[in-house]
Amino acid sequence: MTGQLHIPAPPDTEDKRAELRRRLLGMAARDTASERYRQHVNPYIARTLDGLGLDITYVRGSGTRLYDAQGNSYLDFAGAYGALPFGHNPARIWDAVDAVRESGEPSLTQPSVQGAAAALAERLVAAAPPGLTQVWLCNSGAEAVEASIKLARAATGRPLIVATRNSFHGKTLGALSATGRPRYQEPFGVPMPGFAHVPFNDVDALATLFAEQGETIAAFLVETVQGEGGIHPASTAFLTAARELCTRHGARLVIDEVQTGLGRTGRLFACEHTGVVPDIMPLAKALGGGVVPAGAVLFGESSLSEDFGLRHTSTFGGNAFCARVSLRALELLTEDDQALVRAVAERGEQLRTGLEAVQADHPDLVTAVRGQGLLLGVELTTDPAVFPEQGLFRSLADQEGLAGFLCGYLLRNEGIRLAPTYFSNSVLRIEPPLTVSEQECSDLLEALRRGLDVIAAGDSQRFFRHLLPGQPAPADRNDTGRPARPAPVPTAGHGDSRAWPVVPRPGEPRWAFIAHPTDLASYASYDKRLGLPGEQVRVLFDRMNQCRNVDTPAAMFVGACRVHTDNGETSYGEVFALPYGAKRLLDMPAEQATELVQQAVDEAVKRGAQLVGLGAYTSVVTGNATAIDDHGVPVTTGNAFTVAAGVEGLLEGARRQGTPAGSANTVVLGAAGAIGRASSLLLAEQVGRLVLVGNPAHPERSRRRLADVATAVVEHLASLPPRPEHGGLAQAVLLRSKRGTAVADIVSELAGTGELSCSLDAESVLPGAQLVLAATSTPDQIVRPELLRPHAAVCDVSQPPNVGDEVRKERPDVLVVPGGLIRMPGDQDTGIAFGLPDGLTYACTAETMIAAHRLADPVVSHGERLSTDLVRTLREDAVRLGYRLHLPAGPEADTSAREGGQR
Repeated sequence: MTGQLHIPAPPDTEDKRAELRRRLLGMAARDTASERYRQHVNPYIARTLDGLGLDITYVRGSGTRLYDAQGNSYLDFAGAYGALPFGHNPARIWDAVDAVRESGEPSLTQPSVQGAAAALAERLVAAAPPGLTQVWLCNSGAEAVEASIKLARAATGRPLIVATRNSFHGKTLGALSATGRPRYQEPFGVPMPGFAHVPFNDVDALATLFAEQGETIAAFLVETVQGEGGIHPASTAFLTAARELCTRHGARLVIDEVQTGLGRTGRLFACEHTGVVPDIMPLAKALGGGVVPAGAVLFGESSLSEDFGLRHTSTFGGNAFCARVSLRALELLTEDDQALVRAVAERGEQLRTGLEAVQADHPDLVTAVRGQGLLLGVELTTDPAVFPEQGLFRSLADQEGLAGFLCGYLLRNEGIRLAPTYFSNSVLRIEPPLTVSEQECSDLLEALRRGLDVIAAGDSQRFFRHLLPGQPAPADRNDTGRPARPAPVPTAGHGDSRAWPVVPRPGEPRWAFIAHPTDLASYASYDKRLGLPGEQVRVLFDRMNQCRNVDTPAAMFVGACRVHTDNGETSYGEVFALPYGAKRLLDMPAEQATELVQQAVDEAVKRGAQLVGLGAYTSVVTGNATAIDDHGVPVTTGNAFTVAAGVEGLLEGARRQGTPAGSANTVVLGAAGAIGRASSLLLAEQVGRLVLVGNPAHPERSRRRLADVATAVVEHLASLPPRPEHGGLAQAVLLRSKRGTAVADIVSELAGTGELSCSLDAESVLPGAQLVLAATSTPDQIVRPELLRPHAAVCDVSQPPNVGDEVRKERPDVLVVPGGLIRMPGDQDTGIAFGLPDGLTYACTAETMIAAHRLADPVVSHGERLSTDLVRTLREDAVRLGYRLHLPAGPEADTSAREGGQR
């Protein structure tokens, strides 16, 4: 194993995590190249490299090998995207550099006749396809494309440049306008006017555009192989048609050979494979010999104009230093009748044949192998259904992330350096130096096979181990030399809820649920194959989230399920999870947290959800969904059914504890929130006394909100007809209301008697509470053992819980009801859970499932003021469909043993 890096377990804060990581690397942060790069060059790229495990600083390179400061060796199959034709530090290229230094030839002599540039141009024309007799020299591929665009417009007097979708031509404004990827254009105000795009390899679309706008088209710009678009070769028919259409309409055919030219595809120029000769051909990358930046544009005399010749120049283009290096690069490529280029064709065939064999071994994981010569692409699956178990592999497949993390795995575990393509993140780019050996190609194939074996085995612990601290070395391989495959996990459950893949049925209700890990147990349960405690899984999530692609929503796809209800109905649901815990979401700026949830909702709707549910703090940070654009699809917070479950749970707890609810002193923690407010209204109907507790962190605001809730409680109770089951508080309100007492006066009187009071101090009111409903939006465990009176009943609907394990351990007399947990119809296991036993789900998730059966008349929770009618409706639907409260196991309470307890 080479290049192994272990990251230490994280302390609580991000700053401490980063500092500990830096210490492990053995140097202060400010002294490391990676930290300097992060601080002063590009923090976004640095973050991505770190997240994928590609954050290695190389200190030496030779041929196809790179070396880090510890002397670990890495076989480079990324090859600087084609800019390393002869590998790292090729001796004969450096000989040319030394010759320039020794000769004393001046490098920068503008304006003058540049002898080295003339020699290079002559050599390029001799090697180029016929008719390309002119050369303009520059410094990069993007600059060469810019010049090509200007050449064509100046020569034709026309404005329109046509390119293909999913193409890549560079990052300057003109080249980026030709690039066919809107997501990478929009932030920079491009495409500028004068650019159009057609589908790649679509002859009919190209012909139609020329028929409609041929008189305005200056050029058609196309790659022979779309590199960043996923390694897609252009068909002979497409290039031939392009040549014919450009000739017929007087447009210029520009074939972009920046990446494919100079031997990369097994011919000196990739257009030679089809025999199609362009009018204009930009070159770069390999032209610099892997040592200097150099570019060129080759074109015919018909494309040369006085405007271009006199008005498009370059200070550094054609400088003697780079020109002499480029001359040596051309010499190496063409000597011995292009022996190196012919070897590229042989190595390319070896690699392609080997990659196709790897694909045959893993047809579910590898969906395509394509390319030419030593520019090959291996496309990995984006279908999460390939992975039957909930976990990281399923999520990464859905988000086109497998290729990137496989690159990190191969780098850290096999010493093989690869990279995904720029636009198509599911494609591994195979682009080594042209000098790569047969054995090195075999080494790559075997390493790739082993990496895919790990993924196919579902061995996430082995696959992600290099991203985590202190993980053990991988287990011994079996006698095949590959990781042993674990036994398949059987699928079972109610009906076909666990059958995989689960796909929606025509006419079936479709819902989606947006969640996040609520505690360390839910982190740990997300991918059971990791075999890691929740704290380390959280570290892994944090690190992986650093490399999220700009096109990828933050929420990870957890999986799909089918739910069967007791009355024979079904629904299809998809679950997504934000990789952030409650505290992280709360600590974020509100706009950032809302945007993360919005992206998840957008993705769910895009995939066909007819209703979207929010869970835990995705509701809190979006103002109970009020900040979400629902796109016309109902969005529910899950709060209403959580209220129903919480009230039912607390009253059942009172019954089991032998506490008469009608006279019980009841405390609602978080009473000013959406769940606490509605719960207070319903509990007020049946309890004796009610204490509303708010957030002490914002005292003035909390007091106002609690006063509003107290008023709402009185108004609600005053509107009810008298019932025998009403508790002491309801009876007191109804009595005063019958006398004609104003609501405000009733509130004041009840506060005086202690029957309805407000507080910001939970510690002062909990010791007197017989019944406690915990419904706060704080991730802290504020209900502690010493605060509870003997034989109290507590119902906790908060996620993360407000009641810690210490209460259960130290206070066996106290009954804790997890009011946020619901039993599924038939106790079915959906196969999607965050730390919950089979057959259970959260109340907010259950609300989403229940509401999916009312799409014609949507019933959803939204905003802070939930109506009691909504709560009751969802409760009635839940009973009809088979959802029921999950209660602690155990015998009924023995009240005789508690006669001394106060009630």
